[in-house]
Amino acid sequence: MEAPEAAAPAPVEAESVRAVPATSIKGPRTPGFLQGVQLFASPTKFMRSCRDKFGKRFVLKIFPQADLYVLTDPVDIKEMFLAPRDVLHTGQGSAALEKYFGQTGLAWLDEKEHLNRRKQLMPSVKGGAQKRVEAAITEMAKEAVASWPRGEVLSLRPYVHKFTIEVIREVVFGKHVPSNWPQLFDAIWDMLKLNDSVTTMIETHNMSPLGVRTMRAIKPLGLDKFFKDRDRTDALLAEAVAERLDSGEPGDDMLAVMLNIKREDGSPLSATELRDEIMTMFVAGTETTAGGICWALEHLTRHPDKLEKLTKEVDEGTDDTYLTATVHEILRLRPPNPQIIPREVVKPVVLNGVRYEPGDQLWASGYLLHTDPDVYPDPDEFKPERFVGVKPGAYTWIPFGGGHTRCLGDRIAIIETKEVLREVLTTCELRRPDPREEAPTSRTVTMTPKRGAKMALEPRRQPVSG
Repeated sequence: MEAPEAAAPAPVEAESVRAVPATSIKGPRTPGFLQGVQLFASPTKFMRSCRDKFGKRFVLKIFPQADLYVLTDPVDIKEMFLAPRDVLHTGQGSAALEKYFGQTGLAWLDEKEHLNRRKQLMPSVKGGAQKRVEAAITEMAKEAVASWPRGEVLSLRPYVHKFTIEVIREVVFGKHVPSNWPQLFDAIWDMLKLNDSVTTMIETHNMSPLGVRTMRAIKPLGLDKFFKDRDRTDALLAEAVAERLDSGEPGDDMLAVMLNIKREDGSPLSATELRDEIMTMFVAGTETTAGGICWALEHLTRHPDKLEKLTKEVDEGTDDTYLTATVHEILRLRPPNPQIIPREVVKPVVLNGVRYEPGDQLWASGYLLHTDPDVYPDPDEFKPERFVGVKPGAYTWIPFGGGHTRCLGDRIAIIETKEVLREVLTTCELRRPDPREEAPTSRTVTMTPKRGAKMALEPRRQPVSG
């Protein structure tokens, strides 16, 4: 399932004569605002319709300041991932999320700054820290699933999302849980409610102070409440950091790692940098994984043969081959982050025969790549078997992005999903009165089941012995 071999992007001078300009790429002619609304309301339907009409490359106008070129071909995506750091930047690609985690964290950094920060943070999600978090996830999944309601048809997403927030607490704070964690959890939870609304896509940092005040005055938009919740979150997080500094406790958690980072001049990270990096984790590291877990439950309850096969493997407890394949297939079919962070062209570049100019935005669509029949036969079918004994390709399976900006916590997210599924299937039977497929809906840049994986967890009936 790997993409065809592709070399690194060719020097523009050598290829520009043969390359076609990006301006020749077609796209919908509807107003950019309407395109953005369509993308948020019906992400898969809108993107599929564009690919069907315009092909594997098309251009959107949802950014007023630049054209957004959607790439769905494995060769295009591979060459984009291989582009040098000084050719494509990702910082502005997180603009819709800036209101949550600012502009000083890893998601906003490029080139040497991004490389250095990534290396500095790596010890908090790999090695011994990863093993600690994975062990904690197993116990946390048992406790969480045991606390979820039984016998009641409801949306599981809020329960799953709260679990993923607790996992990120383990990543960020480790065993040194802040004394104000209950209050901090509530503040984070309240702040993330804005993601239920299209308002979350408003790039408030690009607005004038008067514009922001005007938007806050329109109470139904939810921005005023969001900013109040954010202020409360920031204050509680500052208390938690100060408490850890006072304790002087070491550790391999993310906060301990960040408190030990020193710049070339010997100065530590600022309070703003600490805040932005931590909030990046509590936003990006929870919304996506919660979406993936919900999609897994949604698909399994519509495919009883797959559910039975997976349950049998879980019961036997000797292998997790099919469980791993199920998670890989879910992340293929319903990547929670359907389009990865856009790359801004800062130097002219030729990718797969197309020349892009500075200011252009390149958007690799994992969803369209993953549902391309040229890459995956029967792409709309839920078939975990396609990943049994098969490692996902780096350029044909990109739920965690790729290249310089692949998600740091990809392994942790997969473990979370596997452990929740394992615990649910061990202790519960899934009852879904409404068998209709749940349509995807957007939460900022993520995609989640519209009804939130609505079903009932029933206490599992143990088989009668002998």
